[in-house]
Amino acid sequence: MTTFVLGLGVLRKHIRLSILMALAVGIPVMILLGLQSYEAGLRALYETSKSDFLLVQVSGSLGEFYGSRIPASLETDLRNLGISQAVPFIHTITGTTQQDAILLRGIPLNDYQRLETFTMLAGRPLQPGDPERLAMLGMRLADERSLLPGDTISIRGRDFEIVGIFESETYAGNEAWISLQDAQALLGWGDDVSVFRIPAGETLQAGDNLPGGISVVQQGDSGDAMLSEWDPFFDLFRLIIQALGLSAALSLASVLWRLAWLQRRELAILRSLGFSQASLTAYLLAQGSGIAALGMGLGLAGAWIISLLTRLETAGIFVRPVMAAQTIWTGLAFGAVITLVGSAIPIVWFNRVNLAELLRTE
Repeated sequence: MTTFVLGLGVLRKHIRLSILMALAVGIPVMILLGLQSYEAGLRALYETSKSDFLLVQVSGSLGEFYGSRIPASLETDLRNLGISQAVPFIHTITGTTQQDAILLRGIPLNDYQRLETFTMLAGRPLQPGDPERLAMLGMRLADERSLLPGDTISIRGRDFEIVGIFESETYAGNEAWISLQDAQALLGWGDDVSVFRIPAGETLQAGDNLPGGISVVQQGDSGDAMLSEWDPFFDLFRLIIQALGLSAALSLASVLWRLAWLQRRELAILRSLGFSQASLTAYLLAQGSGIAALGMGLGLAGAWIISLLTRLETAGIFVRPVMAAQTIWTGLAFGAVITLVGSAIPIVWFNRVNLAELLRTE
């Protein structure tokens, strides 16, 4: 315990060096926390539990988001195949730039409320018999555009009156919902739709293919496909973070070795007085832990500030970082590994050196 306190005392004498080294540890921890929190935010949006519905869409497309257009006449074919209910939807992205991109959903007003899970926060939902040019917005889209019921939103150059704001735990919170007929007129699609939602467990199964380049997929698979597109990005950043962590560990080892070398006479005296090698280990671990604790604190604070000041936007979806307990524990564990590796190198070296002999030589 005595050597542990002595080790922390040395850090106070070299406060500037300690802060700089803490920053070297804190930066990779901060980047890791930021990466993990945005990844958790993406997964919270796109990972949906498997439902009792299948989607009929263009093969190879992400029909739940964009890229699928099929004729309305396909509904008759599905009925002939024994499908009891085929509900059409339009899913697409409108806008000319990332700043004005909107994730748009065209919904059949008589069916969508029993097929979609959402909670109204303000205003009212769209209803059968509503006039044209009405919309309801997901909470995240409404917050981003600072819109409320009664305001208007421009979708592909046309103004729609907002009648309600709804909350959804999935990517739907970024969407604008309008009637299926309004969406078809807005896009110039005629009677075409993006997908048909059909019940699972009937004559068609996920993986079946239909004539004309049409396939049947499990609802939610498009979200998994979107996440898989981000995996190489996250994997690359993890390699970069690991390299930064290794660099921080080596820098920490160099600093601890230098601090111990400056105190070699005092350490030799302590060893001569009967302090064990474990005491020297505690001395170096105290310094490494003190620097790492400060670094991890700075990393946590930095990640929290960055999450407040930055955002990730992709395909009209605004991703909010999720600083969950698992994310924080991962960051702390990463910082602990840096500490152990950085402290182990000087500990092994000094435990192999005869400090008393070194003192006599000097």
